[in-house]
Amino acid sequence: MKSISYQVKKMIDNKNVFNKSKLFNCILGLNEIESNVFSFLLKHNNVSIQELMSIINRDRSSIQRALQELLDLDIIIRESMSLKNYAEMKNIKNINKKGYLFVYSGKDINEVRKKFRNLLDKWYNSMIKYIDSM
Repeated sequence: MKSISYQVKKMIDNKNVFNKSKLFNCILGLNEIESNVFSFLLKHNNVSIQELMSIINRDRSSIQRALQELLDLDIIIRESMSLKNYAEMKNIKNINKKGYLFVYSGKDINEVRKKFRNLLDKWYNSMIKYIDSM
């Protein structure tokens, strides 16, 4: 087993230490689809499942499972919006439907950073306790 300092140096040398999907996987335990959805929602607000399906190129149930996981982690927001308001916001013409849909957005980036730091602090403290108990 190689030391942590060696692994970090290798990652920095390869310029992949800040790869978002690896970071999301390591800290939050997100899989590839969840990481892609989360990355997109951090940059875009009021996104529908249909939009995510076309952007992420996955089926509805996969997107819904990813969204549920992100909601459970409390790192995204789900809101109800009228189809009329959604069409106006997205500049969609000729929409005659009435009703509502859910739209998703990432939480404020400062809130997400704080959550990441808290999770890292918990992990770090648990590793210190483990080392001390050896």
